[in-house]
Amino acid sequence: MFSMNVSAQPVETPSSGTAIFKPDSLTVLKAAEMYEQGRLGDAEFLALRALDAPNGMSKRDRAQLFQVLAFCAIANDDEENGKRQFIEALRLNPNLSPDPISWSPKVRRVFDKAREEYVQIVRIQAIESESREADLCRRASLQSLYFPGGGQWMKDQKMKGFACGSLFWASLAIFAYSESALPGARRDYLDATRPDEIEAKYQDYRTVSRRVIISGSVAALIYTYTFFDALWSDSQPTSDQLPAK
Repeated sequence: MFSMNVSAQPVETPSSGTAIFKPDSLTVLKAAEMYEQGRLGDAEFLALRALDAPNGMSKRDRAQLFQVLAFCAIANDDEENGKRQFIEALRLNPNLSPDPISWSPKVRRVFDKAREEYVQIVRIQAIESESREADLCRRASLQSLYFPGGGQWMKDQKMKGFACGSLFWASLAIFAYSESALPGARRDYLDATRPDEIEAKYQDYRTVSRRVIISGSVAALIYTYTFFDALWSDSQPTSDQLPAK
């Protein structure tokens, strides 16, 4: 006896005002009933058609449709295909477990093989993901060495990259301007002769000196920050890394 433990809740249809089952849950129920009636071809056709055009179908219902396909494949003595369908169900519902009462020993054996392979797939994907992340961090940190903020931009942290880059180049520009003005300010101070002029030129010289120190320190701090941030921070997930809905 095949059991999907499926429950469908009635919803109110605005157009008719009557209570009907949700289309996705009803599809699962129909496919499960066809399997239990021995209509394997019809059950497979209905499940495959629903999976080809899910139309907002939940992960739970899609996982159950893959279970239907797995049961049908095993009933047709195609255990390899049954294992593949169970793996797809596990991708959508990793907590899926066999029913020791309604699942036959043959089905449970195929499911156990699918679960073992799924665990291996998850481990390999985790290693590959870590490797890709490490390579991205390495390339992003090198990018930040040449263009502060560029590493953050590479990791899709565009606002942070723009802010860091803008602050760095602004600080560097102030530093370069102040550094070029410092010899003249020093010369004006040394050439001053009247006491009041000496005091004024000295204050100008101190202002330029402080601007050199502050702007240079800020530029160096931002440069260092962007490098280590690009090296260690997590990147923003891309569309293919976002959890499935």
